[in-house]
Amino acid sequence: MKKRFQRITVYALALLLLGAMVPSFFTSAEDAAPAVRIHADSVEVNVLSSIRLTAEVTGVTGEPSYNWSSSDSWTATVDRSGKVTGIAVGRATIGVDASVDGMTLHDEITIYVVKRGNVVRDYLKSNQVLSYQYSYQDDYYYANDKAAWQKSLGFSKFYDLVAPYAMLETDYVRVKFPYDGKDWMIQFWKGQYGFVFYGSEIGIYTKRHTGLDDTVFTTYQCADSGDWMNMEMTLYHDTTGFGTYERQFTRPYDSYWWCTGFKPGHLRVEEPATELRMEARITLKSEEMATLFCDAIRDCGFTEAADGNLGLDQFYRSGADVRVLWQNVSHAETTMPIKAVAGANILAFFMGPLAFMSMLILDLGLLILVNA
Repeated sequence: MKKRFQRITVYALALLLLGAMVPSFFTSAEDAAPAVRIHADSVEVNVLSSIRLTAEVTGVTGEPSYNWSSSDSWTATVDRSGKVTGIAVGRATIGVDASVDGMTLHDEITIYVVKRGNVVRDYLKSNQVLSYQYSYQDDYYYANDKAAWQKSLGFSKFYDLVAPYAMLETDYVRVKFPYDGKDWMIQFWKGQYGFVFYGSEIGIYTKRHTGLDDTVFTTYQCADSGDWMNMEMTLYHDTTGFGTYERQFTRPYDSYWWCTGFKPGHLRVEEPATELRMEARITLKSEEMATLFCDAIRDCGFTEAADGNLGLDQFYRSGADVRVLWQNVSHAETTMPIKAVAGANILAFFMGPLAFMSMLILDLGLLILVNA
């Protein structure tokens, strides 16, 4: 009797399994959920060059008709056959609507219009020079923070004070708070970097918690790999002076201790650098840490957004994730009057001419490279 019951149980389980599998053998492509998908061999296209996109529709019985569109025809155009032509450096969203069986299906893809390659940019795309590399997407330079020689130098307020003597004019915000036995500093920069570039940075720094106030020479260490955080940074520039902030580049969401981006060009007004606007996302190590960061950035002059719609100089926290929109708040000391008075202090007198000539030579070299 027991064996018969066991056989019946096995047969029942086998029938249930077979019943679950049978429908999959008879499911046709037409039974799948209708969808359209764009296929691209590349998401990059050179200025005045073209690439071909194709669309594939599944789960339908009829023959679809396609309607292609571009979100920015000043950057890239697309014709009725899916041929995309680059117009100007930037990015555009290319969409397709497929009409079939009384439905309209939609898909889209981001296409980057890039400069034509040259030896210098091609090399810097795959290799670093003094830790810097180049991205054809959005045409900007960045520091490869994973192997940056600057990591061994640490950071102190003194660096920001002397930077203007080397023609580095930036706004910056230092967000300081204690967490897990360490003093943390997450610093934001944006502004003019020499004659050739403007850009932005986010840096993560730590030191042993002492409870003592920092001095000009208090040194923080660049964060060790265990303290790197996932970040994303987008820089906008009011290129016309009429309050129209255009996206310049986006550093992708990834693990960093130093997230940077530098665009060839020059600001109309270097100090303050309010014609630049930074949007950042930082995923901290825990919700507790994110709360401490938010308390600290509030003390810096930022306000908390009521919802996810950020206004200027506001932040918004969701769990351990914090988003910041920064434009006007700055801790930067005004050094232009000091520099304008020859010999006003020893630092300017001795360091100024040497730094100026060094940066002039470096900028002239960079100017030749970026326009090669």
